[in-house]
Amino acid sequence: MGKRNNKTSQKSSSRKFIWIGGIILAIAGIGYAAMMSSTPVNSKYPVFGVPVNHYIKAVNSQNGPTFVSTSTKGGKGFSGSGGQATPTIEVNTDELVAIHILNEDHQKHNFNIDQFNVHTKDLDYFGSQSITFVADKSGRFSYYDSLHPKMNGTIVVGQ
Repeated sequence: MGKRNNKTSQKSSSRKFIWIGGIILAIAGIGYAAMMSSTPVNSKYPVFGVPVNHYIKAVNSQNGPTFVSTSTKGGKGFSGSGGQATPTIEVNTDELVAIHILNEDHQKHNFNIDQFNVHTKDLDYFGSQSITFVADKSGRFSYYDSLHPKMNGTIVVGQ
């Protein structure tokens, strides 16, 4: 009888060990995902902070496809040349920036800023993607859609 209770006890211990191991793996996986999601595309390390958000739409206008800014600063209007075709995005040096792209055109579009390693996937109609980077270089840089070279604009990074 003592052997039977010992086997039952071992099974119970094994199940507890498996459950605890599974929980530890799940927590580690969630932690890893959180860390990776807070790592900007042009950095090797996570950056914990609130990014400055800029919202860009790919739309079809009378002159063909174009980017349009829908960003607001403090809810008081558009930033840069917002609402205009090929908007200028203005950010400070070393600022954490999140660009949110929405494709409202029936053609595929993407968004790229080579100097900051910003490259979205090709977005289908109503597809969207957010990408975060650190504006760690000062100057004027171009952003563009590699599928539609006439779709471009400027990001100004300065203090």
